[in-house]
Amino acid sequence: MHTLSPVLLAYVAVSVFLAGIVRGATGFGFSMIMIVLLTLVYAPAEVVPVILLWEVLASVGHLPFVYRQVDWKSLRWLALGVLAGTPVGVNFLVNVPPEPMRIVINAVVLALTAMLFWGFYPRKSPTPGGTIGIGVLSGVINGASANGGPPVILFFLSSPAGSAVGRASLIVFFLFTDVFASFFYWQKGMIDGNTLYFTAVFLLPLGLGMLAGSRLFAAIDEKRFNAAVLCLLMAISVIALVRSFLAA
Repeated sequence: MHTLSPVLLAYVAVSVFLAGIVRGATGFGFSMIMIVLLTLVYAPAEVVPVILLWEVLASVGHLPFVYRQVDWKSLRWLALGVLAGTPVGVNFLVNVPPEPMRIVINAVVLALTAMLFWGFYPRKSPTPGGTIGIGVLSGVINGASANGGPPVILFFLSSPAGSAVGRASLIVFFLFTDVFASFFYWQKGMIDGNTLYFTAVFLLPLGLGMLAGSRLFAAIDEKRFNAAVLCLLMAISVIALVRSFLAA
């Protein structure tokens, strides 16, 4: 990673803070926002491990407050798929050049976020086999971009259990997938002292953003907030895609 100039320091800090608000309020969205914003100035292989570590720390901070609401049965099937899909995604990240990776990452985020926004997701819970398949897809995307959330967000939106259970389950799911993917990044030599330093520098804005977001969760209209977040994600993805195509 190149040196953090004052402008770049402020840009990353504000990005982390805003994404932390979204994560604290909804239980998802942090990686989708950060991977798009940070790949504007860094190569995916540089920032994906950092985003993954931020996600791990965010989930650990959330866990004591939500674990009683988690849908553990569904998470077991999802975990089986993630175990198979994550190594494939990590290999993509290591072996595919940065610009094509940016295009693929932003296109996936845009497509899946649009599905969330317009309600194109299953209205019934899938079978165990289908749940494992969703886990595989999430593992591949997460290994390649630290952004495996959209398939699982679609899964829990289709659940009749309600938003609180979905939010809690997503937090635990991200903790599992991100710890698992971090092992592969470490094995590939992608997590080093520089990665840990970059992660630590922005822990304060992450924590403040999540605290603000958690307070918003109980005070705002959830549907309107989620719609606003999804609009923001789509706008960021479109901008990043245009930039990536121009640079390719």
